[in-house]
Amino acid sequence: MDTRLLYTIALVIVTVVGGFYYYSGKSKKLETAGNQNLNSTAENIQVVQTDEKGQLYAKASARHMTQWMQTGRAEIEQIQGMLYEAGQPSATFHADKSIATNDYANVELLGNVTLSRLSGINNPSVTFKTDRLLGFTKTNTIETNSPVQVTSPQAHFSSQGLKANLNTGQYELFALRGQYAPSSP
Repeated sequence: MDTRLLYTIALVIVTVVGGFYYYSGKSKKLETAGNQNLNSTAENIQVVQTDEKGQLYAKASARHMTQWMQTGRAEIEQIQGMLYEAGQPSATFHADKSIATNDYANVELLGNVTLSRLSGINNPSVTFKTDRLLGFTKTNTIETNSPVQVTSPQAHFSSQGLKANLNTGQYELFALRGQYAPSSP
């Protein structure tokens, strides 16, 4: 499994959530007495991100987002997106729901979490599926205790959990079971 995919997906999710956080007004630290009950919502969200050279880096969309200013919690429904390398699609991601807490230090993806590394246009080379994935933005780590399915053209693995350090590219799969059939020349 390509750990760059996990790193890139986590980075995009943190970027998307951080963008919502910044543009929602939370970063301005509103100093009114009424801000204790200030909440914000958005529908049909579209985010496009470019790299430092102006090339397309990521596209993401979400059906709905709610942010509670007083608690630093945000919920995003039906988040999905695509990452690009050199202007070509390189990975996709999807989750039914995302919950950010502790002012976006912790991000949880829930329901049908799917991450795919593409080998060609919309042709998955590695697909990662689980029902729950936790991301910790301060330590740049992800983990889950939920079952994980990893599929590639040569292999299919299942695990009872995952821990990954995105800074080092190291990951652990627990109670790993699978099949591997190397391609013949």
